[in-house]
Amino acid sequence: MKKISFLVVLCLCLITGAKAQNTKQYERKDFSFKITKEKDAEGYVNIVKLSTYVGSQLIDNYSFKVPSPLPEDPSDAIGAVSEEDINFDGFPDIDINLGYRGAGSANNIQHEALLWNQQQHAFVKTDGYNDIGEPQLDPKNKVVFTVINSYTDVTKTYYRWNGNKLVEYLCETAKIEDDKVIDFSGMLNFPLYTLEAKLNGRTPIIIAFQKNEKDIVAGYIYYPRAKNPAPIMIKGIYDNGTYDLRERLNDGTTTGYICLKCDKDENWSGGWANPTTHKELKLTDISFSHEAQKWFTKSLFLEE
Repeated sequence: MKKISFLVVLCLCLITGAKAQNTKQYERKDFSFKITKEKDAEGYVNIVKLSTYVGSQLIDNYSFKVPSPLPEDPSDAIGAVSEEDINFDGFPDIDINLGYRGAGSANNIQHEALLWNQQQHAFVKTDGYNDIGEPQLDPKNKVVFTVINSYTDVTKTYYRWNGNKLVEYLCETAKIEDDKVIDFSGMLNFPLYTLEAKLNGRTPIIIAFQKNEKDIVAGYIYYPRAKNPAPIMIKGIYDNGTYDLRERLNDGTTTGYICLKCDKDENWSGGWANPTTHKELKLTDISFSHEAQKWFTKSLFLEE
């Protein structure tokens, strides 16, 4: 009888130990992630799977359906993971880019998210985050918002978190000051690169340009605080991540040299140099977008 009791106690101890091991609480910093993609019969990426690990131990698997399956080569953005504090609780969450939602969607990029729950010491799925498209974060006001541009209006819709559910908070629509519609036929089929920055942290500038298939660069630089602000032509070349540009007036006079660099993570840096003194002013406070400026209405490549 004593022998049987000893075995029972031993089994209970082993079971209790196993349960304790299975319910071990991990901290957010312990986790790493792995993305795998599945393809349909046509070879298009249609499923994104995210696995969470602590060390080499698999903790959980999550599967997300891609709204508009794409071939592998142009779909590098699909499955891209960023670790941001999406619900503003002080802990980084997980955002997963699921790519283009399809024609007819005002906000065309769909995202999914997993929120870190500190009480459960685990990631939890969200409700509503994947419905809004192209979510943007406002940590100061603790809201998630989306922007929709029409021909005359800009609409911002704000959302707040209610637990794991994202609910609409308010919506505001503002008239665009200038209702002139950009004529994209005059921009050719080259992406527009727009950098808003400052020279040595003081003088604001806007640099907007295009790059063609021959790595020729053409666009404008604009000084908003100039006495009579007007776009000044810039032209140059792109070579291995560096844009070497010359700022010049209509009569051909060179008024500055611009060097811009962009790394693989789209971090921009650069400077502007005086053509006479060669004094260089560093570009600071750089923000990058594809936003078209009112004064950039026609591609300079159309003139060549």
